[in-house]
Amino acid sequence: MIRKLQTLRARLAVLLLIVFGVILSGLSASVLKLRERYLREDFDDRLNDRAEAVIDTVSATTGDAAMSEWSEPLRNRLSRYRFPGYFIQVRLPDHTVVARSPRLEDNDLVLSSQASTAGESPPVTYETVTGQVAGDLLGPGGQLRVLTRYHREPGEPEFCVQVAADLSRVNQSLSNLRRVFLFVIAIGLVLTGVASWLIAKRSLAPLNAITTIADKLSADDLSHRLQQPKGRDEVAVMVATINRMLDRLGSAFGAQEKFIADVAHELKTPLAILLGEAQVLSQQERSEQQYGRFIASVQDEVRTLAQTVDSLLTLARAEAGLPMAGADDVSINESVTDAVERCNTLAEQRSVRVIPVLAVATATEAEPTVTGDGPLLRLMFSNLLRNAIRHSPSGETVNVTVTQNEDIKVSVRDRGPGIPDEYLDKVFDRFFRVPDRATTFQSTGLGLTLVRGIARLHGGGVSVSNRADGGCEFVVRLPPAEQEMTRQDRAAVNGNDTARTAD
Repeated sequence: MIRKLQTLRARLAVLLLIVFGVILSGLSASVLKLRERYLREDFDDRLNDRAEAVIDTVSATTGDAAMSEWSEPLRNRLSRYRFPGYFIQVRLPDHTVVARSPRLEDNDLVLSSQASTAGESPPVTYETVTGQVAGDLLGPGGQLRVLTRYHREPGEPEFCVQVAADLSRVNQSLSNLRRVFLFVIAIGLVLTGVASWLIAKRSLAPLNAITTIADKLSADDLSHRLQQPKGRDEVAVMVATINRMLDRLGSAFGAQEKFIADVAHELKTPLAILLGEAQVLSQQERSEQQYGRFIASVQDEVRTLAQTVDSLLTLARAEAGLPMAGADDVSINESVTDAVERCNTLAEQRSVRVIPVLAVATATEAEPTVTGDGPLLRLMFSNLLRNAIRHSPSGETVNVTVTQNEDIKVSVRDRGPGIPDEYLDKVFDRFFRVPDRATTFQSTGLGLTLVRGIARLHGGGVSVSNRADGGCEFVVRLPPAEQEMTRQDRAAVNGNDTARTAD
């Protein structure tokens, strides 16, 4: 995992480096292009300024004289021009050279086919000349920038002015600028590479911490937590989520360990009793009456074991959220009535009277039903009733009331001593028994836990409270099944649809 994180960090750094390199290169190329354009336009503007000065000189020299008369005076004037680095040449409309600056000596500025036809449109052309012409004037590898401009004004002779200059300074300036940009790009890429690596390392630091913590986690030690970063970005949310997950896992493992310890204790007690009695019985011959008591004790302890195992299986099914087998619409009135009938024998033994008050269906409200597992619901109500009967004094009553409003409420109230307030939140825990509570019956400590599990399995809940006039009351709340139409109504509708289809 660490190796994968290192690879991810390197890929992220390379990606950032490539992105920054592309941006920096594009920006540098754009600036260089703009600078080159500015230098060349400025160079061409200076050539044009020199050409205008030459045109003014030619116009002042010729006047009304014929072409054969102003060639020599023009040469003299051009020889006095102080344009360092510039080459000047004047041509007639037939392209005959009539004057040139002294720097040209016997060389001619080439007149390309494009420039020779520029007298019509446009009147000015700019060309970059290399080869022999540029080499003769500037040396090998030289470049000339040549401006060709035609002059046609009414009342003045027609002529063509060519002005050229060496491009080496412009090229050298651009070359220096390119080197500067290359150096800046290289330094920028190096700095970007280091910064990208540091950013990638810092960005992936929480993931690295998660990996380190995950390697340390085990079923024996779930105490490690990630350091919560500041802010509310994606990494902070992920770290908070993982820490909450670790909290839940720690609670779940703790509860599982406690559950296993409690189960082991509960199963160990009857097994120890059976083993002890069997060892005592095997030490010597016993009477038939003693063997009978041993068999009765074995039956009681095995019955307790079976009840504990059955309760644990039902509780595991409820708390795991497994789908209910054969979920159907179950009448709460019928479930409560069945539970009362099951508990009548225990109530008679304890001289306790159970008084059920069921919900009555009306014209606007149907009998209360829930979608669920009928046997589990009967088990839930039976456990509540047995618990109330066992803790009710002889001659008292246990009231069971079913009501329906937004939800279905089943309350079971006894007239016993109640539950100490400090234990009200614990009575639904596995294997919990209220200490120092005098009872004459054995309990697995799972009855109320099953009640809560079954209620939750059906989307409801259970609560307990002490009554001011004595005793305590358990209240189960369950969501009602949809009562848009009864089964008889649905059957009638289906029958009518079938009849209409037949017609």
